[in-house]
Amino acid sequence: MKKIVLISMVMLGLCFAELRVDTQEKKIDIGFFVGGGIGIGANAVTYNSIPKSSGGFYDTNQSFASFVASLKVGAYHYFTPMIGLRAYYNLDLNILPMNDVNENGIIYTPYVFSMSHTVNADVIVNVFSQNNLDIAVIGGIGLGALSGEMRMKNDTLFYLISGPVNFLDFEFRFNLGTRVMFNKKYGVEVMAKLPVTNTMILADSTNSRNIKYSPYYFTVDFVMEKF
Repeated sequence: MKKIVLISMVMLGLCFAELRVDTQEKKIDIGFFVGGGIGIGANAVTYNSIPKSSGGFYDTNQSFASFVASLKVGAYHYFTPMIGLRAYYNLDLNILPMNDVNENGIIYTPYVFSMSHTVNADVIVNVFSQNNLDIAVIGGIGLGALSGEMRMKNDTLFYLISGPVNFLDFEFRFNLGTRVMFNKKYGVEVMAKLPVTNTMILADSTNSRNIKYSPYYFTVDFVMEKF
């Protein structure tokens, strides 16, 4: 009888030990990451430039290149060695020079300084893994706000222009990119951030002149996980 009781206790202990192991294996492993980089912007700009004889202005569509600096911080979780999900805050600083304008014989260059604050969710799919090298594709969305101001530059000085030049608007965009990770810790990402919505900048309320602004960002970011 004592042997049966002893054997039963041993088997029960082994069952609890196995249960603890299974629980530990199934716990969610969440890590944190940071990243930062630089890139270029392709800015689609629609503005009123040529006066109409009947009043108002004709729209002019142009694209301008800009300088972009990017910073992001967040958390990630891999459901399988192949598929993961990350959520993070992203800041993009965009400095956009536009066409020179002549006002009263003085040449000014309009500049738009903007900051994009977004909360993002990206799916990460590893398409190649070998030794300490992992290559993945990235796709997701970002929601947030685009804020900034418009100024005129003459030589090395920036001037405020007439009318309200500060702006704040909702932003919704798609994130697409690819990533190369080394030792599952350090990596380089090439990201494209494509806006769905555009932002209205009211340049001169008196004459109903305005600017529609849609910044597309293309950045190369250094990222670090498991720090």
